[in-house]
Amino acid sequence: VIERDGMILACAALYPLPASEGEIRSAEIACVAVDPSYRKSNRGSQILHYLEGKARSMGIQQLFVLTTRTAHWFLEHGFETANVDELPNARQALYNYQRNSLVFKKPL
Repeated sequence: VIERDGMILACAALYPLPASEGEIRSAEIACVAVDPSYRKSNRGSQILHYLEGKARSMGIQQLFVLTTRTAHWFLEHGFETANVDELPNARQALYNYQRNSLVFKKPL
């Protein structure tokens, strides 16, 4: 969470994913949100870089993001298009096909 004077400016979550045998250690970044008044001040980039560093410190080798609205933003931040079948098995089992989220990945 990025907060200023008691107001939340941006937030996001990092969810480490259980790895099956042969899978690399991965995590999902979720719930990325930035107050509309602060979108041009790079708060989203700041929180993303913070979570990338936290993931690295945890030994995470790859990040995933699922989105229905901001594909271009994640592409601009080094993520690449992926398929549902590239998600770790534990996350594939929870994928909601009705939502039809796009999947992106980024090696760390």
